[in-house]
Amino acid sequence: MDGDNRFPWVAGAAWLLPDGTTVVVPGFHDEWIRNHQERVPGCANVCDVVLRTGWLSVVSYSQGYVEVMIPSRSDAAAVTLCAAYLRANRERWSTALVMTMDEEGYVRLESGEFGQPGAAESRIRGAAMPGTGSA
Repeated sequence: MDGDNRFPWVAGAAWLLPDGTTVVVPGFHDEWIRNHQERVPGCANVCDVVLRTGWLSVVSYSQGYVEVMIPSRSDAAAVTLCAAYLRANRERWSTALVMTMDEEGYVRLESGEFGQPGAAESRIRGAAMPGTGSA
């Protein structure tokens, strides 16, 4: 990190806010949403929060696996935020699945894809893999 509090890694579930800070979710995202309506008014689920607030859903699992949910691959701010978070924490994960709320499928990234500037952003914006099978 750059000496500020942007992009801290969270084990488990978190919200990644547009400014790069995180909100830790101590259990499941949907339970947190029900209990924090003052922060996400009118939102009923993860999709609502991601689409209405610009927050990204991040869940890190064991063995270097992380999932990030973004509104759309065409949402430049979300793509940049997602890539910045993954880049800042590159040593903590090996495989990331980036899922979008506007289409089926996902983009599978490997931490090694973050070596060249803009490469990860380009992959996220590129074609999503169909379904949830192999990437």
